[in-house]
Amino acid sequence: RAALAAALWTAAGSAVLLQVSERITGPSSTVAARGLFYRDAWKLAAEAPWLGRGGGTWRSTYLAAQSRPYVGSQVHSGYLDLLLNLGGAGLAVILLFLLAAGWLVAAGAPRLLPPLLALALHSAVDFDWSYGLVWLLLFLLPALARAEKLHHAAPDNSPVRPISAKSPPITGGPGRLVPFAVQHRLLRVSVVTLLCGVTLALSVLSFQMMKGESLYKQAAGASHSEERIPLLRQSLQWNPRQPKAAAALSRMLPEPEGSALLRKALGYTPEDAALNWELAKRAMRGNHPGTALYRVRKGEALDVFNVVKRVEAAEGMLDMSVRKLKAGDELGALQSADAGLELLREYRLLAEQEGSKGLQHNDRLFGAQKEAEGIDLRLREARAAARYLRTVMLPVKGEGTEPEVVP
Repeated sequence: RAALAAALWTAAGSAVLLQVSERITGPSSTVAARGLFYRDAWKLAAEAPWLGRGGGTWRSTYLAAQSRPYVGSQVHSGYLDLLLNLGGAGLAVILLFLLAAGWLVAAGAPRLLPPLLALALHSAVDFDWSYGLVWLLLFLLPALARAEKLHHAAPDNSPVRPISAKSPPITGGPGRLVPFAVQHRLLRVSVVTLLCGVTLALSVLSFQMMKGESLYKQAAGASHSEERIPLLRQSLQWNPRQPKAAAALSRMLPEPEGSALLRKALGYTPEDAALNWELAKRAMRGNHPGTALYRVRKGEALDVFNVVKRVEAAEGMLDMSVRKLKAGDELGALQSADAGLELLREYRLLAEQEGSKGLQHNDRLFGAQKEAEGIDLRLREARAAARYLRTVMLPVKGEGTEPEVVP
C-alpha cells in the first residue's frame, strides 16, 4: 500500500509540475503583470500610508496610477488592497484578526488550519478581499473550530459555580461598591448597543446603495430619455455617491445644470475619471480655451492610456478653434489650435514611449492613431488662418496709429 501511495503521489506531482513548470523555470507573463500591479499599488499606497484612501481605491484609481496600459481592475493581492483602502492602521487590525483566527483554529480543531492558511496565503498573490465569501469563510472556520472544541469537551471538566455564590464587590469609586455582575452586564449592554448601531448604519447605507443601483439599471434599460431622466434623478436621491448615474444624467441636461451636477458629484468622488471627462467635454464646447485645456489635462491624467479620449480632446479643441474663427475671435481661435496641437504632441510622445517597450502589457492597445494625423493637419490650418486674420485685422484695430510691420 505504501508503494502504491508513493507511486500515485509521484504521478500526481509530475502532472502538476508539467502544468506549472513554465512559471517556475521560465518567465511568466502572469507574474510580470502582477509585478506591475504591485509596483503601481505601492506607489499609490505611499500617498496615504496610515489611513488609506477609502473603499475601492484600486478599482477607481488604477487608470491614473498605472505605469503601463494594462487592464486590471483588481490588484490581485488582498493585503495590498486593504493597505490601499484602510492604510497601515486598518491592515494591522486585519492581521491581528487573522492571528486570532489562526490561534482559535489551531487550539480548537487543527485539521481546519490548512484551509485557513490557504485563504490567508493565496489571497496575498491572487484575489482581493472584496468578495463576501472570503470573509464568511474566515469567520466560519474559527467558529467551527470553537464549536468542535466545546462539543468534544467533557462536561465534568468545567467547574460549576454554585448559584448561591455571590461575586465579590469591586470598588466603583469613593464610597461606592459596584457588584462585578452589574459591571459585566453594563459592559455587555454597551457593546451590544454599539454593534447594533453600527449594523443599523451599515444596513441603511447598503439599502440606499442597492436602491440607487436598481434605479440606475432601470434607467439604463429605458428606451427614451424622458423615462431615463426621472429614474436617474431618483437614483441619485437614494445614493448621491454614485458617479456613473451622475455622469449618465449630466449627458441629458443642458447648461448650466449639467455642469453643476457634475461638480456636485465630484465632491463625493473627486478622482472619478468618467465625471472629470464629462466636465472636460462640456468645457470644450464652451468659449474658454484655458478652462478647456485645464479640464482636458485633468481628465487625461485620470485615464492616461485612453486613445479615444486623446483623439477626442484634440478634436474638441479643433472644433473650438473653428467656432472662434467663425465668431471673429482670432486670438481665441489661435489659443484653441495651439492647445490642440500641444495635446497631440504629448499624445505622440507617449505613444512612441510605449511603442518602444513592446506589445507586452499593452492590453489597451495604446498607440498612435491615423485619425490623429488628420486632426493635426486641420489644427495647423486653423492656426494659420487665425494668424493670418490677426495680421490683417491689426492695422484696422489700431486705427489712428502706424500699422505694424509683420515680417
